[in-house]
Amino acid sequence: MIKLYANNEIDKRKWDSCVADSQNGLIYAYAWYLDIVSPNWSALIKEDYKAIFPLPIKKKLGISYISQPLFTQKLGLFSVNDLEDVKSFLKAIPKKVWIRSLQIHNQLDNAKTKDNFELDISDDVEEVRKKYSQNVKRNLKKTAQHDLQIKKCESSELIQLFKENKGKEVAELNSKAYSTLLELLDKIQQKEKGNCLAVYKEGKLISAAFFTNCLKKSVFLFSASNKTAKEIGTNHFLIDTYIENFKKDSLILDFEGSMIPSLARFYASFGAEKKCYYLIEKI
Repeated sequence: MIKLYANNEIDKRKWDSCVADSQNGLIYAYAWYLDIVSPNWSALIKEDYKAIFPLPIKKKLGISYISQPLFTQKLGLFSVNDLEDVKSFLKAIPKKVWIRSLQIHNQLDNAKTKDNFELDISDDVEEVRKKYSQNVKRNLKKTAQHDLQIKKCESSELIQLFKENKGKEVAELNSKAYSTLLELLDKIQQKEKGNCLAVYKEGKLISAAFFTNCLKKSVFLFSASNKTAKEIGTNHFLIDTYIENFKKDSLILDFEGSMIPSLARFYASFGAEKKCYYLIEKI
């Protein structure tokens, strides 16, 4: 039987065990991750945490609604076997809760699809590099001509670099969102499930990215570059270096998108394959 649980009723230890044991576990579904991006989230749970479905519920003017949290590409049904039906969980969402937007990894007929790109990095780096496009290979040769260093950096440095560059164009990322992001990235590092890597040129930070490493999958969670980095093509260098030196036991590098054609081409240029996830909206 599927039951609705309020946040304070959820056994977070059992919850995280289910995520870890799930055939399709994702870092976004861990309780500690949800606690940051969607405080007071609720959940649908079946048979003592054999199957779980997080509900990022918010409330405004007395109306309860589900809205996909920032920095959380997809959620959905997680279970220790493949026999569970996502539709039965969707039907169990209380009728009084409006689904404004919910993105799930489970296949769902008649739902809108969104594009994601995933790169198989299970082979050694030389085999992975054979998948790179000629453009990526050219950019790697170009960056090799510059005296670039890669090392770990603070999450706050990555966020500040983003604010000074692309952040000026992203209205949805306000001060509260940046605070949430900083807390999230610091928590991921505290849990030893990710790292912030930065590229320096002549001692100056020009590019940085946060990669999670969890459940044998790396996620390209957040990144930033300045004008110099874009001219040199340092993101190619940063991603290639991550695959060579930092992937640990990851089998997949998940680029987290994108529906933006230029980003889709960038991710595909590494040999990444397009995968779908599903968007549920009820107007």
